[in-house]
Amino acid sequence: MNVIPLTPRNEVVLIRQYRHGIREGTLEIPGGIVEESDSPKDAARRELIEETGYKESEMQLLGSVHPNPAFLTNRCYTFVAKGVSRVKEQEQDEKEDIEVLVRPLKQIPELIRDGQITHALVLAAFYRFYMEYLPRF
Repeated sequence: MNVIPLTPRNEVVLIRQYRHGIREGTLEIPGGIVEESDSPKDAARRELIEETGYKESEMQLLGSVHPNPAFLTNRCYTFVAKGVSRVKEQEQDEKEDIEVLVRPLKQIPELIRDGQITHALVLAAFYRFYMEYLPRF
């Protein structure tokens, strides 16, 4: 599950965190695992506040993708969190080292083109977002 957090000023709350597989930090949107006791929307709310300290006024399901249906049965849900504002400090796990960045929504395509956003599930989320919302922005 991942979530695209939007501020009232059309900014996106992004995170940068180290990824062991590629041995470098990646620019992403908040996300995580949907626990058995959670709904995907509950997990989106939890991960947003834990990883960023931001809370939404509205959480909307954007869609879902199968990350690798050749080998995996999981589904990655993408939510749009509207009207986010910072309400507290991050609640990182001891193994997490997450930096929070806020960027204008209009800058996201440039960050993708420049290779600053490379995580496949994040790219899929922004693709779906722009397909759904581009005419409105």
